[in-house]
Amino acid sequence: MIHHKYAFTLAEVLITLGIIGIVAAMTLPVLISNHNKNIAETRLKRIASVLNSVVKLAEVDYGEPKNWEPAGSADVIKKYFLPYLPGSSFINESELAGYRVYVSSSDGNDSFTMNGGYASGLKLKTGETIHVPNGINENSGLLQIGVLIRENTKSKYISGKEYFTFFMDLSKGVVDVKPWAEKWGVSSCTDNRNQLLSQCKSSTGHSALCLMLIECNGWKIPDDYPIRF
Repeated sequence: MIHHKYAFTLAEVLITLGIIGIVAAMTLPVLISNHNKNIAETRLKRIASVLNSVVKLAEVDYGEPKNWEPAGSADVIKKYFLPYLPGSSFINESELAGYRVYVSSSDGNDSFTMNGGYASGLKLKTGETIHVPNGINENSGLLQIGVLIRENTKSKYISGKEYFTFFMDLSKGVVDVKPWAEKWGVSSCTDNRNQLLSQCKSSTGHSALCLMLIECNGWKIPDDYPIRF
């Protein structure tokens, strides 16, 4: 009995490779997007926990935040943050000038540098960058804390993607985003969801509202999140 061995023709091989390439081209962007989302979710949740822990430790040494004296950004970082974050390093105002944050839907004109408000910051040992624009202002009652969750070689970042904003309510000593959201008329995630979605991508100052969408979804980026990863 004669057994015939069949081999693929060159045309068949090329067709197969073409199909594989098409499938890869369709699935790879999704995989990359999901990976980037996972990084953002994990880091934001962890940073929220870290910041609240830092506040509690600082309270032991300096009392309730509502009684903390007004101070500039550099003094706030050095006094209330760095001592409680082992392995972190101070970043001065001039260094932060090289970090620029953009709105995802803009033409590139709506942006700011991370040293705005005479801001100084720090780099966590895990790689994220934190800055405190304006320091502690006794009139506002809120301490703004900007967070850059990952860096790139261009030092250009998207608000609501790589850059997010937390706020500490000095009267309560809790790092969150809701006090700022209330100033924009957003009382809850459910009652004002459309407003959150719209404002998240409309201004660099609304990176806190982007964060609120994620926080309210159990620290998961929702399917209708307005900024692409």
